[in-house]
Amino acid sequence: MVDLPFAAGRRDLTDALASRGCAVVQAPPGTGKTTLAPQYVLDHVRGAGLAGRVIVTQPRRVAARSSASRIAELRGTRLGDEIGYTVRGDRKVSAHTAIEMVTPGVLLRRLLNDPDLDGVAAVVIDEIHERHLESDLVFGMLAQLRELHDDLILVAMSATLDAARFATLLGGEEGPAPLVDVPSPIHPLDIRYASSSESMVNRDRRNRSAVEDLVTATVRRALAETGSGDVLAFVPTIRGTEMVAAVLSRDGVPAQALHGRLSTAEQAGIVTGHSDATRRVIVATDVAESSLTVPGVRVVVDACLSRVSRRDTTRGMSVLVTETASQASMTQRAGRAGREGPGTVYRCLTAEQYAKAPAASPPAVLTSDLTAALLDVACWGSPRGTDLPLPDPFPTPAADAAEDALRGIGAVDASGEATGEGRRLARIPTDPRLARGGLEATQRVDAATVAKVLAVLDGGVGSPDDLPRNLPSAKDPVVSRFRRILQDATSSTSGKSHPDLRGSDAVAYTLACAFPGLIAHRVASSGNRYLTVSGTGAVWRDSAASSEWIAVADIAGASTRSTDGTGAVIRAAVPLSGDLAFDAAAPLLRDGVTCTWTPGGPAGKLSARRVRGLGAVELASSPVSVKDVSAPDREDAVRAGLASHGLGLLEWSKNADELRRRIQYLHEQGEEGCPDVADAGHADRLLEFVVPDLVAGKRPDLAGLLRGLIPWNHPIDDAAPTSLELPAGRTVHLRYPEVGTGGPVVVATKLQDCFGLQASPEVAGRRIQFQLLSPAQRPLAVTDDLASFWAGPYLQVRSEMRGRYPKHPWPENP
Repeated sequence: MVDLPFAAGRRDLTDALASRGCAVVQAPPGTGKTTLAPQYVLDHVRGAGLAGRVIVTQPRRVAARSSASRIAELRGTRLGDEIGYTVRGDRKVSAHTAIEMVTPGVLLRRLLNDPDLDGVAAVVIDEIHERHLESDLVFGMLAQLRELHDDLILVAMSATLDAARFATLLGGEEGPAPLVDVPSPIHPLDIRYASSSESMVNRDRRNRSAVEDLVTATVRRALAETGSGDVLAFVPTIRGTEMVAAVLSRDGVPAQALHGRLSTAEQAGIVTGHSDATRRVIVATDVAESSLTVPGVRVVVDACLSRVSRRDTTRGMSVLVTETASQASMTQRAGRAGREGPGTVYRCLTAEQYAKAPAASPPAVLTSDLTAALLDVACWGSPRGTDLPLPDPFPTPAADAAEDALRGIGAVDASGEATGEGRRLARIPTDPRLARGGLEATQRVDAATVAKVLAVLDGGVGSPDDLPRNLPSAKDPVVSRFRRILQDATSSTSGKSHPDLRGSDAVAYTLACAFPGLIAHRVASSGNRYLTVSGTGAVWRDSAASSEWIAVADIAGASTRSTDGTGAVIRAAVPLSGDLAFDAAAPLLRDGVTCTWTPGGPAGKLSARRVRGLGAVELASSPVSVKDVSAPDREDAVRAGLASHGLGLLEWSKNADELRRRIQYLHEQGEEGCPDVADAGHADRLLEFVVPDLVAGKRPDLAGLLRGLIPWNHPIDDAAPTSLELPAGRTVHLRYPEVGTGGPVVVATKLQDCFGLQASPEVAGRRIQFQLLSPAQRPLAVTDDLASFWAGPYLQVRSEMRGRYPKHPWPENP
């Protein structure tokens, strides 16, 4: 144990805990911090006479189980006794457990259920630099909890130089928390890049196995070119790790896949190493990047790809996408080859492509859907996390969208506080909308089937492509946990469920309840084109595409490469009856008269139709007389039309258009009394006068209405004149900028007209721009600083022009 580099940091860590009760550890992967730091913290807890266990978070289940097993082995105890773990769907702890490894999601749920963390003496947050959303929330909540319970020991561990930032946040008013820095020398690495034809960036994206084929070929090359040591190959997906391992195994190469869905025994067989001289290949997801160390590795093959969380606007949820890894990630992977001696690294990119990769991956809070996170902080008592010491605040647009979604399902109130329904949904470990859909589905589907579908949609087991044929086993730990939580949640409600759906109907209805916005209706003109209730057009290339209604489980947005130019593509769906579609999306049902206003002519056009539909799907429509629409509804239609099309599409006379430009220009220069008339979203006072005329079918007097907006004591003709008298006696027209462009006032005139004008005049404190013309009305110069023009560029213009136009004056001092 003392052979690990982190042993050198023991005294610094225990001294920091003794003096401040908190610390930030900075140590690269492979130093042993995950193995040793929890034990050092436990020794400190016991030495200080504190009661309670040490909780250690690991961002991945495989790392939590593996590190618990490793620490138990070093301490000579059985896993589950002194050292245990709890991950989603699997737990090994006892009343004697002193160190418990958990994932951040598990600890987050505990914090929401028990904010005081009774029975916990210390928390260690490992791999905090990876900036997963749940890790950020756990860090912020625990840092805030320490302000009330300063006896809670808190340690954050990072593998990057970002540690100082966390030390500042963790230390609070007392100043930055102590920083324990334990460097680890890495043996020399021979880094080899791919040729352009073998680069991952240049792969054939139409080939679904292109990534795995390139990695397999590179592994074979690495085995041929290097003489010793195991090979660790990084592939972005679980499916990819298994494909590469299977192909290599068929060729007689000992190959194993390493990912989070393996059992504890399977993981242990890989990470404990081997004693014989046979070279093996470990094909891993990024779980082996920083969370755990695989012994015996001297060669790394890096696909240079990462699976990252991105907000999918089509579904309004976070999805995992594959993209080029960051340089920081590739550097950490490469370091795995140099822990035990000189190593070799094969990158599936060219050197130029590596240099163009992003330096670091953005934190998940900036790219992910925030609906679940907003509900968590609301349940914590901090709506929008405004008072939490988070590493990064929630981005406002994403937080607004998430809060709107939570209000839509009744999870938060108008002030962002969690409701009783929100707290019930927060107890279900999935996206709140999936949780609500699951609870809704249990009214007509048995909890076991709902649990199986939720487990697939949440990414825990199986694939949406398998629905409804191959549902996961009821014995799967993730399924069992979902079922237990659903049964507990529904047993506390007064309503009784009446499961009456079975088989495909049960799966389809559960999907529809989970994603009501993705219920889709076939477009009559095409057999495989559908329109979702949320308004997305998509293609479903499936033999069952004749179904009128479908419940969509997986859809690729129009921006993805898989769409082949056809718009969004439905990748997994289940046929759904119309009755079930209307039942699942009942709040989206609309049946009434819709009034719209469109521009055109002096007053535009109002029209009305009676429409029956489900969200964006229109099922029946017939025209009705506008006279049958109430006056308030007609006014709302005009306002909506103006907001959509803009004020600029009204019929503006030349006088009214110029007046609007002048008012907007003064507004942009900050002139008092001049309102914003750029668009219908700001011109509220103008709309008050325009809307009644348009509703009545009259042409509004726009010029008169605009003049009515200007206070009598701020005459616009003085503040923004329409003309300018030049020294030579000529009066020129002032051209104001188009609304919304932010440009200057412009004068186009002959250069000779400006002789005697020493400096550029101003309108509302901003200089007029002069477009100076030759005697033949051709451009000579553009300037808003005549004084500088006369002193410099004019001399060059004079020398070129006086010979061409000798009859016109060209004085040396104009």
